[in-house]
Amino acid sequence: MYLNQVLLLGGSGFIGQALAFELANKGCQVTIPCRRPHRHRALSVHANIQLVKSNVMDSMQLNRLCQSQDTVINLVGILHERKKNDFRKVHVDFVKALVSACNHNKVKRLLHLSALGADQARGTSLFLRSKGEGENLLHTFGQKDINVTSFQPSVVFGLNDQFINQFAGILKYAFGFFPLACANSKLTPIYVGDLVTKVINAINDTSTHGKRYPLCGPEVFTLKQILELIKVSMGFSCMIIPLGNRLSKLQAFVLQRLPGKLFTMDNYRSLQTPSICDTNDHGTTSLTQYIQTMSILFNRNKHYDDFRQDHSLHNNTDLKSKQ
Repeated sequence: MYLNQVLLLGGSGFIGQALAFELANKGCQVTIPCRRPHRHRALSVHANIQLVKSNVMDSMQLNRLCQSQDTVINLVGILHERKKNDFRKVHVDFVKALVSACNHNKVKRLLHLSALGADQARGTSLFLRSKGEGENLLHTFGQKDINVTSFQPSVVFGLNDQFINQFAGILKYAFGFFPLACANSKLTPIYVGDLVTKVINAINDTSTHGKRYPLCGPEVFTLKQILELIKVSMGFSCMIIPLGNRLSKLQAFVLQRLPGKLFTMDNYRSLQTPSICDTNDHGTTSLTQYIQTMSILFNRNKHYDDFRQDHSLHNNTDLKSKQ
């Protein structure tokens, strides 16, 4: 029997939505704070999910959200800084406020999503160092009165992700060739469903208290191999051209100054750390099979947006039929 009242911070995002529905299906009452609830109405379809208009960066609002909660799950994080010190604000200062709010409201269980390679002292990027600092803070100051568990996933893939979707969109419109920075960076992508299962199984497992878990999928790829897989499976024709170190830096330097920040110098530095696990406790879902299944289902005649739209409609229909 899982704990009943769950506050899911960052629950409106890609990973959060998958986790929210799984928790709700298991009988948990899930509260998801977000600034614009009307943009996430699909979540409120489930009777056990409540969307609350709130700004979790406000310590007073965060404190109120933690009232009467059995478990808090923190998925809040950013990949890019819009302004200087955004990483510290989101990955460190917010964690401090969260520990304080949990202690004040006597929340006894806190699960936290970090990142593979997060290291306060040796992280190769501001992202990884700030993630490591926040994780260390949580385990140091949260342990006295809170049972803490943190998870360190590699890249996460699945429906509506910002990984396959982004690269598929780029490759679809690439004319002739696509210059790829950090092509030899190593990744072990984990399926969102495998990640969700790990988190949910840990909620009531006392043996996970105080532990940190690296999470990887069953396959190791270079970044170029992943793009080649997407290209071939979806029937795209562009050539992927690996860039050397200097050109990779130059690409990051230029793109971080454009709207959307498709690729930044901090992303470049993060990719210098191999995103692979030393443990054998890996997820079971194959990225290769996941991407190839898409091409089989649609005979390589439909592009990735068609896949997402059709699959989302199928999921919503199934969900409504279960209510």
